[in-house]
Amino acid sequence: MNKFELSPKQEIEYKKWKDSLPKVENFAAIGGGYWFKFTPTGLGTVLEVGRTDVPHLDINLTEWDIW
Repeated sequence: MNKFELSPKQEIEYKKWKDSLPKVENFAAIGGGYWFKFTPTGLGTVLEVGRTDVPHLDINLTEWDIW
């Protein structure tokens, strides 16, 4: 099984982003919620996060400064 962890810097950015989104009571049982997209490259992994109901507010948490 694969496991991923956010760095402390990514956790702070993720929390700020999540807190800035419109509040939702609950997501539908058949889908919805938050998603993480990992794109491996030769230099590192691009990390994008989003929420299904607000696609225009996705965030990129890639730590470009460590590449």
